[in-house]
Amino acid sequence: KEITPVLHRLQEAFLVYEDQYDGEWDRGWYKFSEMFPNVNLEKYSRVEALEILLQRFAYRQVWFDDKMAKSFYKLPLKDIKTAINSLKEKEIIIEYENGYILEGDADTIKNYSQELSPCTFTLHRNDFLYRSNEHILKTLWKRSGVETLYYILIDGEFRGAAYGKFRNGPPDFSSIEVDLPNNEAIERKQEIIKSTQMLSFGKTPEKYNGENL
Repeated sequence: KEITPVLHRLQEAFLVYEDQYDGEWDRGWYKFSEMFPNVNLEKYSRVEALEILLQRFAYRQVWFDDKMAKSFYKLPLKDIKTAINSLKEKEIIIEYENGYILEGDADTIKNYSQELSPCTFTLHRNDFLYRSNEHILKTLWKRSGVETLYYILIDGEFRGAAYGKFRNGPPDFSSIEVDLPNNEAIERKQEIIKSTQMLSFGKTPEKYNGENL
């Protein structure tokens, strides 16, 4: 527990590299310069590098704000705001509904329909959408005495979470909690449970919105 955090800090500084090529549990660590001898770490300034990252982030996220970018990249908000302002000056991104979008997405969004077919997805904590909204979700859905296993995206919005404890294999799956109106929560109960089972090795929760199953 002491060594791994240090290795990760060295990894973030591009001093070491973790080899995950074979997908096995054992990981090999190498000098970054040994694995990537031709990389030029001075090719971009910090702001230029962030501008590239934020354009990629905007492409995948479509709409974002500075806190979402900070949540995903774990970088200082000051640096992110500097890069955002630079992209705004270059008219690569534009302000839109208290956030930002790529300038090239503006026309698409004007003609976009917000109607969405009913759908439920269960997301783990490495999912792109979770990580970019972690600053909100980890507090909103935190419950004492249990781990938040997954987050539940219903009709395009985070409306619930699954709780228990992670194991090497099927987790202890204690409950699901959703904030849908009661009649909708009942109507979509099986749909929601089925979605969570896709990540829980088919395991069914012990409770759904406080009721035993």
